[in-house]
Amino acid sequence: MAFVSAVTGDDSTKKFMDVLQNDFKTLSLETKKKHPQIREACDEAIEKLALASNNPQASLYGVVNQILYPLVQGCESKDVKIIKFCLGTIQRLIAQQGIDAKGARHVVDCLYNLGQAAMLELKLLQTAALLMTTSDLVHGDTLARTMVMCIRMVSPSETRDVSTSHAAAATVRQLVALVFERALAEANGTLKVNPADVRMQANNKAPKDLKPCAVDAYLILQDIIQLINGDSAHWLVGISDVPKTFGLELLDTVLTDFSDVFFKISEFRFLLKEHVCALIIRLFSPNVKYRAAFPSPHIPGAAGAAATAGAPERPHFPVTMRLLRLVSVIVHKYHDVLVTECEIFLSLTIKFLDPDKPLWQRALALEVLHRITVHPDLLKAFCECYDMKPHATNIFQDIVNALGAYVQSLFVASQVNTPAGSSSIPQQAGFYWKGVWLPLCVTFEPGTAKAVYIEMLDRTEAPTIQDGYGISVAYACLVEIIRSIAITLEGEDYFRLQELYDDSQNDGEDKEINSNKTTNNHKESETTLDNGKEITNNGHGEADQNSNVVEKIDPEAEDKERLLKLQLIKSSWCGLVWGLSVLAEASIGELENILRAIQTLARVSGKVGVTNARDACIGALCRCALPAQYCVPVLGALAALACPWPAARPAPAPGADLRHHVVWVGTPLPCAQPTGQQQSFVMVTSRHVTAMRALLAAARRDGDALQHAWLPVLTTLQHLVWILGLKPSTGGSMKASRASADANAVMSTSAVMADLPGQQVPVAESLGVMSALSAMLSRVFEASKNLDDVALHHLIDALCKLSNEAMELAYSNREPSLFAVAKLLETGLANMHRIEMMWRPITNHLLEVCQHPHIRMREWGVEAITYLVQAAFQYHHNNPGLVTEARERLVLEPLAELCAVRHCDVRARQLECAARLLHSRGDQLGAAWPLMMEIISAISDHHSEQLVRSAFQCAQLVAGDLLGCAGPRCLRRVLAAAAAFARQTKELNISLTAVGLMWNISDYLYHNRDKLSAALSSEAAAAPDAQPDLPPLDRLWMCLYIRLSELCTEPRAPVRRAASQTLFSCIGAHGTLLSKPAWRALLAVLFPMLDQVQKQSNIASSEKVDTGEHILIHHTRNTAQKQWAETQVLTLSGVSRVFHSRFQLLTTVGDFNRSWTALLDYITDFALRRSHEVSVAALKSFQEVVSAAGRVEGEAPRRVWPAAWAAWTTIASGLGGPPPASEDGKPVEMYAPSLNFLTTLVQIFPLIFQHIRPTFTAEDVQKLGECLSNVCSVEPSASALDGLGSGAPVSLHALHCLDTVHKEALSRHELLGALFSALIALAGAAEQAGSARCLAAAARLYRAAPGPSAQHAPRLLQALHTAVKKCSPDKRRRNSDRERDQPDEPTQIASLLLQVLATGLPLARENPDEYAEFWEILPTVLETFMFEPPVGGTAQAREVVGVVRDEVLRAAPRAPAPAARRLLALVRAGSLHHHNNAHTAHHAHQVQQNEQELKEREEFARTCFETLLQFSMLEDMDSITAAENENDPLAIMPLLDRFQEVISRYNKEEDSSEPLPRQQASEVSFVLRAVAALAAAMRRAPPARVDRAAWTKLIDVYPSLVRLAGGARVCGAGGAGAALREALLQFGALLAPPPAL
Repeated sequence: MAFVSAVTGDDSTKKFMDVLQNDFKTLSLETKKKHPQIREACDEAIEKLALASNNPQASLYGVVNQILYPLVQGCESKDVKIIKFCLGTIQRLIAQQGIDAKGARHVVDCLYNLGQAAMLELKLLQTAALLMTTSDLVHGDTLARTMVMCIRMVSPSETRDVSTSHAAAATVRQLVALVFERALAEANGTLKVNPADVRMQANNKAPKDLKPCAVDAYLILQDIIQLINGDSAHWLVGISDVPKTFGLELLDTVLTDFSDVFFKISEFRFLLKEHVCALIIRLFSPNVKYRAAFPSPHIPGAAGAAATAGAPERPHFPVTMRLLRLVSVIVHKYHDVLVTECEIFLSLTIKFLDPDKPLWQRALALEVLHRITVHPDLLKAFCECYDMKPHATNIFQDIVNALGAYVQSLFVASQVNTPAGSSSIPQQAGFYWKGVWLPLCVTFEPGTAKAVYIEMLDRTEAPTIQDGYGISVAYACLVEIIRSIAITLEGEDYFRLQELYDDSQNDGEDKEINSNKTTNNHKESETTLDNGKEITNNGHGEADQNSNVVEKIDPEAEDKERLLKLQLIKSSWCGLVWGLSVLAEASIGELENILRAIQTLARVSGKVGVTNARDACIGALCRCALPAQYCVPVLGALAALACPWPAARPAPAPGADLRHHVVWVGTPLPCAQPTGQQQSFVMVTSRHVTAMRALLAAARRDGDALQHAWLPVLTTLQHLVWILGLKPSTGGSMKASRASADANAVMSTSAVMADLPGQQVPVAESLGVMSALSAMLSRVFEASKNLDDVALHHLIDALCKLSNEAMELAYSNREPSLFAVAKLLETGLANMHRIEMMWRPITNHLLEVCQHPHIRMREWGVEAITYLVQAAFQYHHNNPGLVTEARERLVLEPLAELCAVRHCDVRARQLECAARLLHSRGDQLGAAWPLMMEIISAISDHHSEQLVRSAFQCAQLVAGDLLGCAGPRCLRRVLAAAAAFARQTKELNISLTAVGLMWNISDYLYHNRDKLSAALSSEAAAAPDAQPDLPPLDRLWMCLYIRLSELCTEPRAPVRRAASQTLFSCIGAHGTLLSKPAWRALLAVLFPMLDQVQKQSNIASSEKVDTGEHILIHHTRNTAQKQWAETQVLTLSGVSRVFHSRFQLLTTVGDFNRSWTALLDYITDFALRRSHEVSVAALKSFQEVVSAAGRVEGEAPRRVWPAAWAAWTTIASGLGGPPPASEDGKPVEMYAPSLNFLTTLVQIFPLIFQHIRPTFTAEDVQKLGECLSNVCSVEPSASALDGLGSGAPVSLHALHCLDTVHKEALSRHELLGALFSALIALAGAAEQAGSARCLAAAARLYRAAPGPSAQHAPRLLQALHTAVKKCSPDKRRRNSDRERDQPDEPTQIASLLLQVLATGLPLARENPDEYAEFWEILPTVLETFMFEPPVGGTAQAREVVGVVRDEVLRAAPRAPAPAARRLLALVRAGSLHHHNNAHTAHHAHQVQQNEQELKEREEFARTCFETLLQFSMLEDMDSITAAENENDPLAIMPLLDRFQEVISRYNKEEDSSEPLPRQQASEVSFVLRAVAALAAAMRRAPPARVDRAAWTKLIDVYPSLVRLAGGARVCGAGGAGAALREALLQFGALLAPPPAL
């Protein structure tokens, strides 16, 4: 039986009803035979659903109870298949929220009945969970029956498997959580239950005022408590027993997840306080009363404690574990409302730590305490609620003491102690003390508690506790208590300090830990109570039970908070110090973390003013840092503490430390004691090193609270430094030397090593350890900057005392300890912020040290003073807010006293110090910077070169590294100094380097712009008065640019070059920082600079520069004029780059049109200079700025294009002018623009034209043509700038310019005339190849627009005519070799003519009036192309004849008669086959003419003759020849005379014996064929066409033909015989006169 899946969507309800109908149909079919009543109910339900589906106003709720009836009947059928299907349909109804409250009760009753029958339990659980989670209809008895059904399935049975039980348990948890969620939502007002949906409850024992959901939750919680107690449930009728662990888990879930319910509803709080807590206390009873049969051994490998076999109530691990979980939850979430109960629970938990408890019970208690200790608020609440209250248990103190006692009890060995140095001690982190080894088996992240055993919810038996687990958790608890106390006392500062502390510990970097700010600096008298009375009198049975309670000092709230903080420390510090001291003594691998905890405790103790706690911590650190046999008298005041618990035993005397490596073996510090009483050597192990680190950290972080304790701390450090062989180095830090390391190695390998236990660390590792210690030691004194003034004076006094002792020893010529002097230096360096307070005491003592006879003391005194002076200025630079002139004078006084010494070495040290002052501590000068810059800049040209170099080195330091030190006010002085060094003439390299310094200054201005802007905003003197409208930083930039622009006109070319490059590099790199007014000011600097460069270039000499014998100068720079040409290029290119990169910005700055015009004027002037370098660079700049303008959109760019067009025309028109007159009478050097110049100029026009296209007029086109013609007419000169290849001709680029206008002219016909003129003019100015291209462009233009171009066709024909006449007569012969690849120029021109004629002749025939000039000039043009070389007589000439034949003589409509007659006359002339006498004379030196040329001329004449004959007998020839001679319209008489002449000349040469020449034979053959053709044509022509004279002339030719036939050579004349026979045969018809005559 398959279910139909539901469909969701906009009409999901209707579709769902369809699905239900299908389900009921399926159910009807299944119950058709066995259950007819179900089938009838299904059919009825189907009808109801159909009616509801068809009625838009109906809803599912109206029929839900009716359609549920067959489903309920199906569930009662006991047929599993039917029941499963019905439950599935019910689930679908529930999922679609189609069940109302009444239906929900029916469903629950059905499920309850099925549950009693134990049928399909998993399906029932799913349905119940779905019903509860998808709606809030189930309440009261309905909910109770649902819960009863599910709880009954929790316990496994014979018919129920474990998986069903687990599913039931999970469902119960889900339903309980859901009930409490509804109660919480109801309490919050987000859920309201309809009272009509709640059925009356018969056994309701809930308070009357509760709302329905709260009633359900209250009754469930009440029954859970009843069931855990072993009683029957009141509300869940039928449930009398559940597993106790399951009930505790349900209670855990409710208390953990729904604490808000208990806080918002008082009835639940009452239930929690009166029933839940009582239940927990009752269940705790077996655990409290149980004692182990024997004390469990607290050593590794010991078995857990076991109860006596006959004990009646043995603790049960699952119950105890869950009880402790409940205790943890109640303490965490409900301690505010259950103060007394939490006190009981915590006391019971503490008792679980007793040694006679089982190990698992102690482990569970430790995990609960660990969870508590990670919460500072809990510990604070415990201390406030218990420790500070009279007649209350000191819970917090008891927790700390119990943990400490637990730690110490673990080291009470009941077995034989592990032998010293035994190999059984693992090499891992752990604790080894008194022969007991406990590993550190688990670690925790700070602030986290990850329990193990308390989370074992699936265990039914007590687990085996891992060795070392207890001490690991107890150690974590002690550390977390200190952390929680620190967080309570310091707040967020704790995390910052810990982070800084961790970084400094891990990285060894010099980081400031600012924790020496004491919040409550109380007097020591307030906290000097006796330690034993303060802590040990806290027993509950003593009369002075509450003596630890601090009396209230101030009733105000802040005083209460302070008292709470004091109580936190006083209740815990003694137990913490004792417990951690035991762990520190026993630690292997964890000493650092333990000491870090002690440091934290010392810090917070000092902050709240508990000095005895602080001193105890510091004393513990000092004792750990010094070797055990090393006795320092000053440490005697720090006595040992009394143990806070009576079970502690006195610690044994320390023996040889076998667990730590020996790091160093050294000698003790010499002192006033007799030498024999001192030890010969002492050893420092890794444990001492770790303790020294902790001591250094404590001194650094708690310096404010040390006060008089600084002396023992410094004494301890001095002794350790001496033992380790650390020596002072630069800055006062102590460094390990290789010599001392070698000495230590020798000592370690001597016979004395027989007495050293342990293992020696290698020398390299020892040096690394000492380097780290030295860094930490330095950070201690660097941290003194955080001390208050009193504490700092205590520190300085202690150092001075130590220094005086060292000086006394030095008088006896003993090696002194420089520890105090070095640390005075470090202390002074660290406290520069309060120089008035510490400067005099430190420097006065150092001046005394400088007078000491011992050289080491004196050297270090001088070193300390000079170092402090430099550091003081460095500090002033870093903290400008603290700088005053008085402080600067105070700092300079010690250095001034040293400068007064007249010894050379002292003077040298003074100068050396000054150099170091500038080089490494330059930020110290402050108000002295102006004086320093005056000193530097005073070294000018009148000084020696060495002085200039030395002074410039200082200037380099200032401009290179110390610009930030100079301050904004001195930057102008720095710029002036750099400019002065650039102008000096002693050394050129210094001048060039000085220009580079100005680049460094610009880079500094850029990278520090924000800081400088802020600093200069209030300083009006930072800029000249001439620029009051500029921002402060822009004034500084303008000062830089002005200095560089002045250097751009310096007399020396290298300086100008460097200044120009630097100026424009600065503008390009940093120009984005300038404001618009600054850009306006910058343009006002750049254009005058260009003007000055222009003037200097004009007056520059052209004489060669005399550079001496050893310096060679390139010929392009050997005159001042050429050098200034380079400057012109650099400056103009730079200004153009500025416009190119900032064009958009410049269009909005000031009067841009004026700036743009000025730039174009300079470009125009420079472009017309008689220098290839300058002119080409000017055009490149022109191209650059025009490209930049083209990329900008808006109105501003459009305003610049007319000026750009005017500048371009000025440059193009100015080419090729006469050279300027010589002023001194010397000949002027010839100059012509380079090809690169001309090409670049032409290429600029398309960039301009695309922006002026709409406004480009015919006059502009005319002007463009003139300019391009002028450019192409200039013969370029050879220039190195053109490169190796010649590149494309200028005419090609010029033609490209006109092509850009071509497209515009096609749409704007008014431009056609000017464009034709431009193309024709360019064709006349260009070379022959270029001329052909231009004419081709004109032809294309004409063909593209023949109609509008009709009036320009004559000019085009004339241009073609002129072009072909320019071609050399022998052009065809010279280009014959390349004819195969591409046509020559005449051929191209002839082809263009044919194209023009093909387009123009049809239009000319149709519009003869409009083309009158065209017809007038056409015959002249065609005559040239047909007869004159190099085209005349060629194949192109024949094509011209063909065009005349097809388009003039044959085509219709007819061409104008005059033009047709002239063209026909040309054809007649071509048919005569004349030889060009001029051409023949030109080649008179040749014996024979070119055979191919003769053949072409023969073909041309034949074509003309054939054309003439074709049209000789046309009927309409009268219209063509009307104006001709009526007697001879076809010019027959001249033809016959020509024929007679050729035949007669041939007959005269008949007697010659030489062969007939090829051309003469060809001529004779042609004449004979022409005679035959003419005779035949004359016979076919009408009689009126041919007169008598023509016939007579033809007959006169006959005798000559007869004589020719009798000749011997006629038969061999290449076909002449056949032509002769044909001609003679034509005379047969003429033997008798024609009838007409």
